[in-house]
Amino acid sequence: MKKIILVCLTVVLVFTTPYATIAQAAVLKEVVTQKQNIYSKPNARGSIVGYVYRGSVVKYDSVSKRTIYRKINGYLNTGYYLAPASTGTWRAAVVTASSLNLRTQPNASSKTITTLGNNEVIRVNTGAMKNGWYPVAYNRGGYWYWQGFVNSRYIIRVDGFSYDSLAQFTTL
Repeated sequence: MKKIILVCLTVVLVFTTPYATIAQAAVLKEVVTQKQNIYSKPNARGSIVGYVYRGSVVKYDSVSKRTIYRKINGYLNTGYYLAPASTGTWRAAVVTASSLNLRTQPNASSKTITTLGNNEVIRVNTGAMKNGWYPVAYNRGGYWYWQGFVNSRYIIRVDGFSYDSLAQFTTL
């Protein structure tokens, strides 16, 4: 009886250990915040196999760091210029106005922190909207700044866009 139990435990350990130690790939929907090259090898090594433009909705494997956009499959030089399409109550969005003032408070008369450009990718907190104004995170030089508010009339959330979409908008 002891031998049967020992054999069963050994079998369980042998078959479950590899699954516990191998990192599970997490394919995420990300939105590109700045145009980037896609390389054939990680760390900007290898040849350039394509490009992703600001507003591109890509598949990003957080373990292998592989990016897939349309039929292009490769690696970005950096993940700093990616915005998760959805994390908690935060959603990726794109500025549709030619320029948009980022305000210190959720109203048009408060001080301007900075100006966001047309098609700039930002993140908005959908759970904390106040009177049509979203709290915002914006990217400058690969760093996210979590401050300010924008009016919801001048942005479009892109968390519902499908992979391989390009979220860029023009005013006619």
